Amino acid sequence: MIPTKLSLRNFMCYGDNVSPLDFQGLHVACLCGDNGNGKSALLDAITWALWGKARAKTDDELIHLGRTEMEVEFEFALEQERYRVIRKRTRPGVSRAGHPFLDLQIAAGQGFRSIA
Repeated sequence: MIPTKLSLRNFMCYGDNVSPLDFQGLHVACLCGDNGNGKSALLDAITWALWGKARAKTDDELIHLGRTEMEVEFEFALEQERYRVIRKRTRPGVSRAGHPFLDLQIAAGQGFRSIA
């Protein structure tokens, strides 16, 4: 699997105005920076998008403080195909349960189509 793009919205320390991280053209990457700047959160976003697991005890703990929903979109290449996984979570409210969303897509023409 080769990562190609990562988009985050309200995931852990990342708010709702984060530019996508484009991996295309990179052969080697290094995550560096001060403690607490979100390096591990990028890895958590990838693992949560793919497997629904991250270092937090619950998915609701992954939602950015003060927000009610989060979303991770991760695109990758595998063999000769391109895929995109979109995983979302809405925090439970007073009158409703939390709402998870997951969609696995494959590249089709200029876009993607769901294969979930």
